[in-house]
Formats: sequence, C-alpha cells, structure tokens
Amino acid sequence: MMIDVFVIALTLSLITGNIKNILKYEYRGLYLFAVPFVLQLLPWKAITVPVSFFMLFLFFVWNRKLPGFKIMAVGAVLNGFTMSVNGGKMPVWEPTLRLLNLGLDFKHSTFTKFSWKTMLADYIPVYFPWERKFVISVGDILVFIGVFIFFVLKPRFQSQPSRVPHES
Repeated sequence: MMIDVFVIALTLSLITGNIKNILKYEYRGLYLFAVPFVLQLLPWKAITVPVSFFMLFLFFVWNRKLPGFKIMAVGAVLNGFTMSVNGGKMPVWEPTLRLLNLGLDFKHSTFTKFSWKTMLADYIPVYFPWERKFVISVGDILVFIGVFIFFVLKPRFQSQPSRVPHES
C-alpha cells in the first residue's frame, strides 16, 4: 500500500509543480530512511523491528521541520509500538482479512479479539479502484497523511505574494 500512496503523492507533486521544492530540502540522516526496511527483512524480529522503527523515528524527528514529518513520526511510533508488543509482527484482524480475501506475509499475524496489544493493529479495510485492497492501521493513516502533506503542500521557504492591498 505504501507504494500506491507514494506514487499517488508523487504524481500530485508533479502535477502541482511541488516536486521542485521537495528537491530543495536539506535532509538530515537520509541513510536512516532505507536501513529500517532492510532490518525488517532480517530474522530476530523482536530486536530488528523496534530498532528499525526507532531509526525511522529518528529520521522523522531530525527532519521534523519538513512538512508532514511530525505526523509521519507519530504514525511510525504507533506502528512500531504495536509491532514491538506483538513479537515483531503487525497484528491484522482476521475478519477483515477474510472479508478482503487476503493472506498474510512474514510481517503480519492474525488476531480475533481486541486487547491493549491490538488496539492500534491493522483492521481498517482499504479498496483502490485499480483492484488493490489492503488492511491498514491508524498509524498507517497518519504516515500516509504525512506523505501527502510532504509531497503536495507548498513549503514555507517558498516566496508568497504580498497580501497588502494596493493603494489607489
């Protein structure tokens, strides 16, 4: 789903012309963006998942002045916490999986009863018109909102026209 969101946001950025502004940003710790995804592929999920989300959180915090990054940080913390207390896997509500006729991958597990460990789990169904469907969490929604803010909103450093009315 992240790829779908990224492609939609990038396309909107190209349409609005905001892509040129995104290239002007000075990013801190850019390496911290890729490493967590690699860590999540490794075994020892109980260790690698919390470390990977901590690295993502650091990246978001270090770049918090960029549009959308604070919201992405909150979403990453919610997802990282949920995965950490569930053995390194994101729990997915089984009835939603059945409703969408989806299977599990190596980063997910199922649950049938809500508890404090699953309140922030994946249970929200999402359908795209191009026949892709997913189950997402509240943390995912926050990350996606942050991505759209980052790609679509105009940055503060862009010059704005004066709002002072002209004198006659």
